[in-house]
Amino acid sequence: MYTIKATELKNRLGPVLDRAAFERVAIVRHGRVVAYLVPAIARPKQPARRCAQVATRLSRRQEARLVTLCASGDLRPSRWMRAGDRHLLAGIATMLASQPEFDRIRLLSLAERLFPGMSGVEEFGRWLERAPVRAARFLPMVRAEMARLARY
Repeated sequence: MYTIKATELKNRLGPVLDRAAFERVAIVRHGRVVAYLVPAIARPKQPARRCAQVATRLSRRQEARLVTLCASGDLRPSRWMRAGDRHLLAGIATMLASQPEFDRIRLLSLAERLFPGMSGVEEFGRWLERAPVRAARFLPMVRAEMARLARY
């Protein structure tokens, strides 16, 4: 269970709420736990939504734009929503969340915001079967771009 001081909660409410969507968060004041933030009760399963025409392949230009977005570290939902198909982007965010160098909690929260249910095993499994993005190719490209950006 994640523990946070009340003052820190006040200053970092957004990221703490993102974390609370997936695990219990204990709030401590003067050395005592005074409250818990707990994940909301799971929503009933919604029927599968149709997403926009899923491309079978990405062009090099589209792939480069996605790599740049992922390597930038910018996890604002508004930026990702403008970047293209929400279903595709939610799957990419979930894929990045599985890697140790990325912020798992914020990426899973982003994925849920883009396409509810994407952080679940079933939906992500379906995404992996149909997605035009392959982790074995995409993740090394993102890491290389992150290294390039770190040099500048």
